[in-house]
Amino acid sequence: MRTEHEQGRGASGRAWVSVLVLAATLLWSAAPSAFYRQEGTLGTRDDRPREEQNREYFTDRSVITHEGIEKRFYTDVLKDRIVLISFFYTNCPTAAADNAKIAEILGLLDGETQKKITLVSVSADPDRDTPEAVKEYAERYRVGKGWVLLTGGKESVTAINRKLGNASPDPESHIRVYLLGNLKTGHWIRMNQYSPSPTVADGLRQLAAE
Repeated sequence: MRTEHEQGRGASGRAWVSVLVLAATLLWSAAPSAFYRQEGTLGTRDDRPREEQNREYFTDRSVITHEGIEKRFYTDVLKDRIVLISFFYTNCPTAAADNAKIAEILGLLDGETQKKITLVSVSADPDRDTPEAVKEYAERYRVGKGWVLLTGGKESVTAINRKLGNASPDPESHIRVYLLGNLKTGHWIRMNQYSPSPTVADGLRQLAAE
């Protein structure tokens, strides 16, 4: 499959390179590669370390994991990791299929690559996705080691959703994408959630090899 590299452009010293990888609306195209995959680098806008700028961009807002532990979104969840970020809500009618696909993607990776990947699922419905509801959801779908489900206060979780490109206030209309990223290199791959599982797994392998 051909990879489309999309290079972002700075504006007034404020825009990051390829912020569109995370925040722009997915452009539907007849080309299969464009449908399944957009790729770019989240660059730096000044001389500060990448980690500092990552923390500023992604925010370090408080979140609560499915285990009931309060964490900071960047420092505790994303920092230095290779991630696959997805969106969920506990009342989703397609939750079983969605979680089965994530498990399938992980199962396509060899053991060493699996260990490098952190699965991050962000609530698109903080009003209803209480810590108790998310804990029950995680138990129902057997969320295991290396996979963290996040909820929290509405203001914080909504801000994180928007940073990741999910601006819809309606949980049922949340974006159906996977965000694959290497936080050390700044390399991100944005894939439609209907991408074939082997395609997503290949993206994770690529990031893990960097």
